[in-house]
Amino acid sequence: MSAKMNLPKDVNYIISKLLSAGYEAFVVGGAVRDFLLGDAPGDYDITTSAVPGEVKAVFNSEKTVDTGIKHGTVSVILKHKAYEVTTYRIDGEYLDARHPESVSFTRNINEDLARRDFTVNAMAYNETRGLVDLFGGQEDLERGVIRAVGLAEKRFEEDALRILRALRFASRLDFKIEESTSKAIFEKAELLEKVARERIYTEWIKLLSGKGAYRIINEYRDVISLFIPELSKISLPEEESFKKADFDLRFISLFKDLSAAKWLTALDGLRADNKMKLLGKALLENLEKELTTEYEMKLMLSKIGEEYTEKLIKLKALCQRAQGSEEAIFKKVIESGEAYRLSDMKLSGKDLSEMGIFGRETGEILAKALDSVMRGEVKNERNALLAFVKLLKNE
Repeated sequence: MSAKMNLPKDVNYIISKLLSAGYEAFVVGGAVRDFLLGDAPGDYDITTSAVPGEVKAVFNSEKTVDTGIKHGTVSVILKHKAYEVTTYRIDGEYLDARHPESVSFTRNINEDLARRDFTVNAMAYNETRGLVDLFGGQEDLERGVIRAVGLAEKRFEEDALRILRALRFASRLDFKIEESTSKAIFEKAELLEKVARERIYTEWIKLLSGKGAYRIINEYRDVISLFIPELSKISLPEEESFKKADFDLRFISLFKDLSAAKWLTALDGLRADNKMKLLGKALLENLEKELTTEYEMKLMLSKIGEEYTEKLIKLKALCQRAQGSEEAIFKKVIESGEAYRLSDMKLSGKDLSEMGIFGRETGEILAKALDSVMRGEVKNERNALLAFVKLLKNE
């Protein structure tokens, strides 16, 4: 690493103050990785040889918070922003494939880096010592490789979520997964059963949003089917269209040959949010519907609304189910301002009550009036609609 990492002023202040007090301190993990990739780090984790009590003593003139004191983390508050400072540590035995039974502190940065998941996340930096890269993380970044620190099997046995993290980083960075690490992913994939569904879904969102998502899903479909069994036979859409799609459409498109019921079952299993459930249900239920006329488009708009209809059209195109110029018809209907909702009509329940129409009959007549307006048989004008209602009454 020849380039100097330009650390934010407050981060440099924390590191410098710990160094001045006789301790070691570095920025570690994702911030170093992102800098070496030429990306702006999202946040900065600081690791130090000082134990929590020593960290708090060094920053006794600043506010500190015991964020995770058991695991050695103290937050230093500067200008209302929290910076996590964590003591070098060695993890104890893992019995649940998620969390160490115990944590012990160490004064040795090498021991702390050795417990981390992947080489690209096991680098540290400060301006005094420069880059600390014991496991070839910088070289792996240059090669475009995700590789476990030490034995991959052991890393995944310690924390099964690392299996999905490997896929997520490979997807996000569009990297390959190193051969022995990849082999261990398949061998240890069943350990994912021990991971909370919510944690899996969070990683899945990031994986599916990555540049390399198509390739990773294709290569690791057997692993994915362990936490989304409905996708045991994933049918991927066309690659270039998939790459251009957003997360919602990418995810829903994987169910293009399945039912909305299977979608709901899958999302229940992932503890996904209701908004995502409802979107997928609405789109999958209507994926095969024709939208080749303005009337059909208005019917769909009336049924699922403008936002969902626009997404449906994009999904149909992604799944090669589009018929004709659906996008142009959608745009024409929206720009025309023509009615497709009861609230768009120049006729209300109050108008009908003044004509002696009440109860269930009100809803039935309003629905018929809206349908005739959408078909272009009646103008959306109050007098024309009142005349239409009178004709219905006289039938």
